[in-house]
Amino acid sequence: MTSGMLVGGALAAVAVGGVWWWRWQRRVAARFEASDAARRPRDATGVVIGAAELRLPGSNGAAVLLLHGFNDTPQSMTYLAGRLQAAGYSVHVPRLPGHGCALPELARDARADAWRQAARTAYDALQATHERVFVCGQSMGGALTVLLASSEPRIRAVALLAPFIGLAPRLGWQFRLARLSPMPYHKSPGGERSIHDPVARRAALGPGIVTAGALLALRRVALDAQAALAVLRAPTLFIQSTLDNRVSESAGMQHYNAIAASVKEQLWLNGSGHIISADLEKAVVADRVIAWFDAHA
Repeated sequence: MTSGMLVGGALAAVAVGGVWWWRWQRRVAARFEASDAARRPRDATGVVIGAAELRLPGSNGAAVLLLHGFNDTPQSMTYLAGRLQAAGYSVHVPRLPGHGCALPELARDARADAWRQAARTAYDALQATHERVFVCGQSMGGALTVLLASSEPRIRAVALLAPFIGLAPRLGWQFRLARLSPMPYHKSPGGERSIHDPVARRAALGPGIVTAGALLALRRVALDAQAALAVLRAPTLFIQSTLDNRVSESAGMQHYNAIAASVKEQLWLNGSGHIISADLEKAVVADRVIAWFDAHA
């Protein structure tokens, strides 16, 4: 057997192995996608039913931009949005890129720059039509709020709800796995502990599935927000639960103390998980957010 024949055989084996690997990945992806489609049916536009953006008109000339969290949807902000509207505020809850849609769109569109641009575009639209604009973000939406407000002095005040800022050492392995894993999708661990209210947990529309690219985008946003705390000067309300399964109490204290604003306030909850806008103490959260924005109107 000649050396040319050996090389040719090796290349053919590599090609066959590559085709097998690609087909295996596609079978795994198809199972994830089929399961998600059955659990979260979508409308004619491809958006998960119930996960569309929210736009609520107000009456007091002020507006609030609400930003939902990573792997979540505007549905998690519905109660808070309704309470804000009842208090007179116009409210916009945009659906962040890659969220509230099919899993292939999560893989394609969940990017840090796309999330930051979506927040900026939504804010600019509200600023153009309202006298006063406030911003409130939850989890990753809180990190996006920090990034937006640290560079936009016109924002009257902000509210951070369990903001996902920085990267805790205990989460580092998940992000390292994201870089190395060949799997197209991953189950998101611990999601059932993010909401303690069983009714609200069943109503949640997040997929409970992530991609490596989305996790790395979240890491970038979280670390950028941590650096931006030192220049965040808008009056800041910081609310978190002591039972938060995503952000530790010590991290919450560290991030609050790093905020540069001279006017800031921290509130600790004791009966909720991470998604506090939809959990057992959602009324307390809404009361404090409304009072904070009213005080800085």
